[in-house]
Amino acid sequence: MQYASKLCQAEPAQLLSRLIHRSVFDLIELNLPLSLAERQETEAVLTLNYRGAKGHLLFRCDGIRVLIEAFYEDRPILRCALRDRQLDGSELGSALTFFPNTDKACNRLPAKGFLAAELSIYSWDPNTYLSGLDVEGTLGHFIADPDHYIWKSYDGKTFLDLWQQVFFLGRAPWQTARPMSGVATYFVKQSAALLKELGYHRIDAVPSWYNVARFLKKIGFAFTYGEHEQVFEAIARGLKRFPTCDHAQQSWLVALQNLPESDIPPALKLPARWPVTHTNMYWVRMHIDLNPCPAVAPDSKLLAKIAEMKVCRHEAEQQILHTASNCPCTSTLGASSPAATGPSATGPLTTPPEPK
Repeated sequence: MQYASKLCQAEPAQLLSRLIHRSVFDLIELNLPLSLAERQETEAVLTLNYRGAKGHLLFRCDGIRVLIEAFYEDRPILRCALRDRQLDGSELGSALTFFPNTDKACNRLPAKGFLAAELSIYSWDPNTYLSGLDVEGTLGHFIADPDHYIWKSYDGKTFLDLWQQVFFLGRAPWQTARPMSGVATYFVKQSAALLKELGYHRIDAVPSWYNVARFLKKIGFAFTYGEHEQVFEAIARGLKRFPTCDHAQQSWLVALQNLPESDIPPALKLPARWPVTHTNMYWVRMHIDLNPCPAVAPDSKLLAKIAEMKVCRHEAEQQILHTASNCPCTSTLGASSPAATGPSATGPLTTPPEPK
C-alpha cells in the first residue's frame, strides 16, 4: 500500500476486538479471539473476511482508512470507519474515501505535524429493517435517503406528504433500522482511547445531521468551529418550542428547514438550518482533544501591538445566524453526509467464495 498511517499499522484483529462491541460478534456467532481470515490484497486495499456461523465481518484498509462492516446473514448490521486526515486539504485521496476533502481552507489540519483521525459509525438491528428502502416514493426510501427528496429530486407536495407520515414512525432521517444498543457509543469511546495511545492529537467527527451532533456532544465532543456551535444552539432553542416531540421528530423538524423558505410552514420554522448540505465542502466538525500539540508561538511585536488594540465589551452580543433565505445555494458538490459512509457511498464488495 502507498500509505502507512499510525492507525493502519495496528494489527487488524486487535482493532476489531478492541473497537467493536461484543454484541456484534455474538449476533453473527464469531468467536473471540479471532481466527485466521480469508485474505485479499491489491496494491490499494487489504481485505480480510472473518466468517461466523450466522454472518461475517469485513475489514478493509488502504493505509489511510480502516473500514469495518458486519453482516447478519445478508443484512448489514455495522459500518464504521477510522480515517487518518493527513491527506485532507490536498488533491490526494485514499481508495476508501468517497467524498471530497480537497479544499484547503475547509479541510486542512490546524498545524504541521498535527495528527487527527476522523470516525464514522452506523449500526442496524437486523430485525427492525423497514420495507421499500430501494423503492422511490415509499416511506422506507424517504427515511433511507431524505437527501433525494430535498436536494436531488425536490417536489414540495411529495416531500411534505411523506414527511408528515414519517414524523410519527419513530425513526430519524437515515434510520432504516433501529441502532444496536451501545454499539455506537462503545466504538467512539474505544476509538478515542486507541488514537490517544497511538499519539494522535485529536479525534474528529463530521455529524451529517443535527441528531448525530447531539449524540456526539453528549459523549464529550466539542464543535471545532464556533459558527457551527451557534447554529446548533439556535436550533436547540427553536426545538424547545416543541417540548412533546421526541428526538426522532425533532430531527425531522430540523430536516424540514432545508426546504425552500417559501415551502416551510411558518409555524414549523426554526431559527437556523443544519449547514451540512450538497452545496459546500465546509463540513460541520466536532472533536475531542487527545494529546497536546506544541503550538507555534509567533515572535512578532506587531502582533502584540495589534492585540493591544482590542477593546473589552461587557454587553452581550446578539448572534446573527444565516438561514436558507440568506444563503442561496445554486451548485452541488457531493454527498451531504460526508463522514457518514452510507450504503450508497460504500459499494458492495463481492464476498470471497467459501473455502473448498
